[in-house]
Amino acid sequence: MTCSIHIALHHLSIRDLLGAEWLDTNGAGGWASSSLLNCNTRRYHGYLIAAAGPPLQRFNMVADLEESMTLSSSSSKYLLSCHDYGDGLFPAPFSAGQAVFFHLRHYPEWRIHVQDVVLVKTLITVHQRQTTIIRYLLQEGTSLQLHIRPLIAARDYHALQHASAPIQQAAEWQADHLKVQPFPGLPVLRMGLTDGAFHPDACWYFHLHYAQETERGMDDREDLFSYGIWTAHLQKGEPVYLVLTTDAYPENPAESFAAEIRRREQALANSFSNDAAHHFLIHQQHVPAILAGYPWFTEWGRDTLIAVNGLCTYNGNPKLARQIITQYAHQLAAGMLPNFFPDGAQEPCYNTVDAALWFVIAVHHYWQLTHDEDFLREMIPAVQDIWKHYRQGTRYQIHETESGLLFAGEDGWQLTWMDARTGDRVVTPRIGMPVEVNALWYNLKCLLAEWLYHTNQHQEAQHLVIDAERTLQSFRTLFWNPAGQCLHDVLTPEGPDASVRPNQLFALSLPYPLVEIPQALHILQVVREKLYTPKGLRSLAPDDPAYQGIYAGPPEQRDAAYHQGTVWLYLIGAYVDALIRYLPEGKLQATLVMNRLLTTLAEQGLLTLGEIADGDSPHLPRGCIAQAWSVGELIRVIKQYQLPVQSSFCIT
Repeated sequence: MTCSIHIALHHLSIRDLLGAEWLDTNGAGGWASSSLLNCNTRRYHGYLIAAAGPPLQRFNMVADLEESMTLSSSSSKYLLSCHDYGDGLFPAPFSAGQAVFFHLRHYPEWRIHVQDVVLVKTLITVHQRQTTIIRYLLQEGTSLQLHIRPLIAARDYHALQHASAPIQQAAEWQADHLKVQPFPGLPVLRMGLTDGAFHPDACWYFHLHYAQETERGMDDREDLFSYGIWTAHLQKGEPVYLVLTTDAYPENPAESFAAEIRRREQALANSFSNDAAHHFLIHQQHVPAILAGYPWFTEWGRDTLIAVNGLCTYNGNPKLARQIITQYAHQLAAGMLPNFFPDGAQEPCYNTVDAALWFVIAVHHYWQLTHDEDFLREMIPAVQDIWKHYRQGTRYQIHETESGLLFAGEDGWQLTWMDARTGDRVVTPRIGMPVEVNALWYNLKCLLAEWLYHTNQHQEAQHLVIDAERTLQSFRTLFWNPAGQCLHDVLTPEGPDASVRPNQLFALSLPYPLVEIPQALHILQVVREKLYTPKGLRSLAPDDPAYQGIYAGPPEQRDAAYHQGTVWLYLIGAYVDALIRYLPEGKLQATLVMNRLLTTLAEQGLLTLGEIADGDSPHLPRGCIAQAWSVGELIRVIKQYQLPVQSSFCIT
């Protein structure tokens, strides 16, 4: 399946130009990103977001560029870039008769038409380097003068910069580039333009406005600093290269650029699944990892262990999947796996009940595909460690009850994937026996028994089979909600929570289902009628009094809606699993569901899938523009079930 985007930007509305976002990543935690218009709408937009401690400790070093060109034929000057100052965009896009065509496949590219001139701007971030290189090529026309002013943020990627900051304005000229360190303790920034000249002109650009931050109820104004302007005289067919880096400056920017283009064309192999997956895969210092999402997530255990199946195992890279899963086995502590790895030097946080259980499912997918005996024998002790600690009791009151079901939770903590909180209030605490956690718990027992039989450990395997049957019978007795013809979401100490949520789907979708066919069909009908949308599944049914259909506003308002109706794209994977397992026409329906989801690839993050969407129609995209488990589950179900989805996409 291949995919590319070709868009005539001058034909789009300003809303569309600002709403769609491109992303280019370096495989080491850094990236470049902006709106289609290259007018920043987020604090996370920029041409060089560099990871000082790859893949974390990220700094927005070069937030923007002011670009213009002077045509030799007429001496006319054209501003090519655009900024939002809150009361309008300056300059007004395409006001000078420009036509701009955007192309995205393995990297973003813009073709700028002015009079008889065609200037092609191509951007890449260099693999495993905190370096962005932009090539400017005069494709049509005789010559022009190019002017580029880098606008410096030099701050933590979550923060904003202001002119009151004591920025270091001193700059050191090297042989072919400028070296600056805007603030002590921040990375050194190196900038250069091949065949160009630098003109010092230190100044601040005040009050740039970020519209997405306004919508998110966050501070939305920033000042950016400039050390000066680069200029170059372009002749037809003779490109120049702008280099922005916190690494060593490349000896030959043109060759570094060409080498990265060659690497991508070979590694991504004109495949949408590779194109979409590579953003999240980190290969730093021989320790592979998966970043949960851009632009603000770090590495999360649950997300990784769900995403790895599609991003790696089924995507032609089982070796990388093996490394990632094995690395997580080494992170086990008291039977638990990390919830996430914070930015900075902090230790990983273990406040999750299900990351370790999803680890078992990741082992299953890898084993099913590869039949790697050595891997299975290595993983069995890790799975036994999880089983024993969870059965006997570990942190956060995680323990098996007399019924064989798993209890988890204590006041002040959110241990499941529905983990939003506002201040000290946990929005969906789900203390007790959550439905998906117990579906995973049953699957752990069944899969471990299967693997023990396979490795001739029959006595312990038989014990697990009997134990799993106890869990299954308790699940069927206690979780079925006859009034709703579906499953309870949580069995709490105060009684069952009958909220209609998507978590019950995992009782149908996991390798060992927990419900019989009549109940499964009822559950699927409820999910289809109340939760399914073309973007994914709602986190709560719209007829629930707690339902919130719009995810917008300040953080406390958004957090309150995060799992109370907001659509989650990654849940489409479990939905497809259930369709295929229980419906005679399931594969056809699954194909239609996937094709419908693929039509959204140009709505927010281009050629990727985001995190969430509004529960209410038209289900506007929200949250992160690129999310690992959304993309991973899309790839997994397409490849695992060999769904005949549309083989290529060209969005124009």
